[in-house]
Amino acid sequence: MNLVDIIKYFEGKFPKDLAYEWDNVGIQVGTLNIPAKKVLITLDVTKEVIKEAIDKKVNMIISHHPLMFNPLDKIIFDTPRGWIIKNLIKHNITVYSAHTNYDTAEGGMNDEFARIIGLENVKLMDEVDGIGRFGDIETVNIKDFIKDIKEKLNLDNVKVIGSISRDVSRVGISGGSGSKHMYQAKMKGCDVYLTGDVTYHTALDATSLGLTVIDIGHHAEKIFVDAVYNLLNDEFKEVEFIKSEINTNPYQQY
Repeated sequence: MNLVDIIKYFEGKFPKDLAYEWDNVGIQVGTLNIPAKKVLITLDVTKEVIKEAIDKKVNMIISHHPLMFNPLDKIIFDTPRGWIIKNLIKHNITVYSAHTNYDTAEGGMNDEFARIIGLENVKLMDEVDGIGRFGDIETVNIKDFIKDIKEKLNLDNVKVIGSISRDVSRVGISGGSGSKHMYQAKMKGCDVYLTGDVTYHTALDATSLGLTVIDIGHHAEKIFVDAVYNLLNDEFKEVEFIKSEINTNPYQQY
């Protein structure tokens, strides 16, 4: 059992060609032609995650967010990314990332969000970009809905844009930075749209649309860790899969 066997199975479900052109998915550092022993699953690749990987003696990291989006013209060990690359090579750790291909694929990020939230009659929200989902729930007051999703997604807080004096029966969602898809959410008849990284001016536009937007933050995509762990751990019993214990959320609440 080599690492390449795990990735072949994974890419059968989340093909790399589903990724957006600007994205950098697949192997980031290392090789897949080594025996699969321990695999760490994480949302982000940070120095703390690398230290965790070294301490746990893993030989592959599977992340959602790529370590590198753009080509590097130099690798300086004194920089955070240079330190990461140096230590990955030193400890023979491969990094593989599945980003927008995982977001768009059937059974990927947005289907997982829809499952956790409890949406029914789930459909593709943005046919042009092939991303986002919308579906129905039993009608509930929006304040109760917000409380429910915070619990289901394990979120300390969310930002709410628009009316909080309404009932919710149709919900749209696009993980990560999905602000531009709110127009499709409105067209699909969504009462509420969940996404992250909503800017001030986009929030004003949402208010003008009469759409309530709940900014769940980018780090809500941490559901990737459990989902990929469950998928691969069930399929490859002879490999030890580990869920990262590092909280990579860069935002702190005071």
